[in-house]
Amino acid sequence: MSDGYNFSRDIANDSRQDIRTGVSGDAKADYGGDLAKDAGVDLNAGADVAGEVGKEPTNEVGEDLNDSGMDAVLDNFQEDKWSDLSLEEQKQSMTDLADFVAADTGNENPPEIVFRDDMPDGAYGGYSPDTNTIEINVNMLDDSAESADTISHEMWHAFQEQAAKDPSNPRAQEYQDGFNNYISPEYDFEGYQNQMVEAEARDYAQGFKDRLNNMKGAA
Repeated sequence: MSDGYNFSRDIANDSRQDIRTGVSGDAKADYGGDLAKDAGVDLNAGADVAGEVGKEPTNEVGEDLNDSGMDAVLDNFQEDKWSDLSLEEQKQSMTDLADFVAADTGNENPPEIVFRDDMPDGAYGGYSPDTNTIEINVNMLDDSAESADTISHEMWHAFQEQAAKDPSNPRAQEYQDGFNNYISPEYDFEGYQNQMVEAEARDYAQGFKDRLNNMKGAA
């Protein structure tokens, strides 16, 4: 496997900047290197997703998603339960959440989830549009909320990429422009944070973290 790493998209938003940015303190983009031998989980197999490719998602960006289906898929991400799960169970929980997001956004060609143990320190994961895969760093699954954030954030990028390629989608050009003029965090972190494609993904993922907090408070 090549030692060269290609960071093609941002990592999912993480409030723990010191960990997210790595030892050097430099912000890193999403990891998009060579796929690991682990084939991951292909959500195309038997996924029952609703709606049309590139349609507007069921929920508004950043809306608090509080239906029973979301509670069920987030149940294992509650801190006290997550810590008792095996690595394989954590992987399955992340795959289930990705499946939920695919249905929520109407993504009929959801990405393959690939779990890796050879990603750079500080990288949680990333979406690669070239291979339609989301790579997840299994060494960064200690925090359940950040794990949920990572998968939902990157699944939103997968939705954006799909919408950008759909001429019938009213926001296709907006997404295309966002990706064509993408600001990498190592060059301008503030610009990277504020650009539309990142602000959307961050807000969408925040809805899942907010729901986790509500579930914790209701326990």
